[in-house]
Amino acid sequence: MNRKHFKSIARENIRINYLPWLIVAIISIFISYQQTSNDFGHQVHFRWLHILELVFSVGLARVAIDLSLHTFEDIKSSLFWNRQWLKEICAIFLINLYAALWGILLIIPGIMKSYAYSFVPYILAEDEEISISDAIAVSQDLTEGYKWELFVLDLSFILWDILAAFTFGLAAFYSEPYKKATWAQYYLNLSR
Repeated sequence: MNRKHFKSIARENIRINYLPWLIVAIISIFISYQQTSNDFGHQVHFRWLHILELVFSVGLARVAIDLSLHTFEDIKSSLFWNRQWLKEICAIFLINLYAALWGILLIIPGIMKSYAYSFVPYILAEDEEISISDAIAVSQDLTEGYKWELFVLDLSFILWDILAAFTFGLAAFYSEPYKKATWAQYYLNLSR
């Protein structure tokens, strides 16, 4: 798999449709924000962010796929296309739980399982009829032999993450869409 090729396609997709990618980035940045304080108010805030992650993961994957395939019409129709919210929430909760349980055993198996389950939101976004267990199995099959490449893909964005930290998050308004678009390209390439 040619990481540079997928990144160049992702940059072109962002150039064509920056505003929808920016909306995806803003939602992702907001959701991924994690509070480290231990008081009760921050714990409730932290839990709400996890609930939002459960709710929006599949919808954001659907937006990324639509943008990558050039079938995007508007955020509302892509983000809220499916009516099976409970199934999507359960699926994302289960893959997070499975990865956490694998992480309890050792760190490396937890990381490997996180990558094995990483395409579940994309699979659910494309096929609303698939069961959760089948989506997990398909994701594991798709990532078989590619977990290291996906890990290296994440590492290739580390300088963007450092730049975002030094610019107080401003660089994330480009780097997050860039990451999402590149991941969508990887998924589309492996699933076709």
